[in-house]
Amino acid sequence: MSQYDTQVPEAEWFSLVMRCPACLSEQKEPGPAAQWFHASDDGFVQVGSSAQYRCTSCRCVEHVKSWRYACEAHQTDFRPTSSAHLANALSTAGQITSVAGRQWMQRFLENLGEW
Repeated sequence: MSQYDTQVPEAEWFSLVMRCPACLSEQKEPGPAAQWFHASDDGFVQVGSSAQYRCTSCRCVEHVKSWRYACEAHQTDFRPTSSAHLANALSTAGQITSVAGRQWMQRFLENLGEW
């Protein structure tokens, strides 16, 4: 169920730049970190400390567990991942570790849950 970003004002948002978490979960090469796009409208995707994604184009907001991932290795095949593999992909993303820091990541993990 989608929401809009006005319903999560306390979240701190960053551009979603990471390796493919679906490839990580399948123990395949996840490729280089890259900006992710919303398949519906090609808007840039942002990740919030609320463990939600937000499209900068349509402003749709949804918990990360609802998403599937398609990278250059499997462009038309949207694949699931696990909370552990998504956390792994995000924890190695440069902008998250250097700009957002440990507090942001802790809030993200608290809101992520296990699935």
